[in-house]
Amino acid sequence: MGRFRTGIHMARASWRVVRKEKSLLAFPVLAAVFGLGYALLVVAPLGLIGFVAFGENAILGWVLLAIALLGMNIGATFFGVAAASNASRVLNGEEPKLGDGLRVARSRLKVIIQWGVVSATVGLVLQLVSERAGGLGGALVQMIGGAAWSIASFFVLPILALEGVGPFDAIKKSLSVVREKWGESLAGGAVVSLIPGLIAIAGVIVGVLGVLIGLGGQWVLGAPLIVIGVVVLVVAITVGQILHAVFTVVVYRYATEGAVPEGFSAGDLDAVFRPKKQRR
Repeated sequence: MGRFRTGIHMARASWRVVRKEKSLLAFPVLAAVFGLGYALLVVAPLGLIGFVAFGENAILGWVLLAIALLGMNIGATFFGVAAASNASRVLNGEEPKLGDGLRVARSRLKVIIQWGVVSATVGLVLQLVSERAGGLGGALVQMIGGAAWSIASFFVLPILALEGVGPFDAIKKSLSVVREKWGESLAGGAVVSLIPGLIAIAGVIVGVLGVLIGLGGQWVLGAPLIVIGVVVLVVAITVGQILHAVFTVVVYRYATEGAVPEGFSAGDLDAVFRPKKQRR
């Protein structure tokens, strides 16, 4: 219960940061718009051209997957860095504008692209190994490998935003913080995302219910439920992503600088990070 309580406290404090600067919510929305546009305007046309030219081809599929992963990772990292930068400024008592975060991300564009290449390569390798292993073994490789990569890269976005180092230095520093301060950071992060996740599930349930009602011939009742479900899902995902971004910035700054932002307690932050030697 201690971990859960700490996560709830951190979620509330992170939400207060977002309420103070609502423009933070724009970054996950922009990332989603970029991802959708990239899929429709780049990946889909290339896939269509490739299919017409070469027909069904396994190599073409892997090339398209690599292109998709690269673009999606670059876009997500770009807006993630912008969000982390502005979140840090809000925690400093400043009032950043949307453009401030975007300018920081643009200034880090080279390392963002480099990180996108690294992240996409890891994703592609995991998929290749998973495909080769197949079945349950492949699923386990994907799950364990993905979890390990998530842990290793947990603090990469705030490091890129606040320090502007290269991708390999960022992953090294992220790993060093995790190793030195290992405790409840990942559990806390999971709890921070738990409430938006539950709301997202509720949105999916409402949307599916609307579809079922509509298929039963009651579209007058089903259509509004579908709209409500989609809106709830989008809002929950947006809020969840920015809460996690704020949480990551807060705990990274506390781990490296000992900074306790207004609205957060040193007790909760101490509970988030507990050195390995204290754990039994």
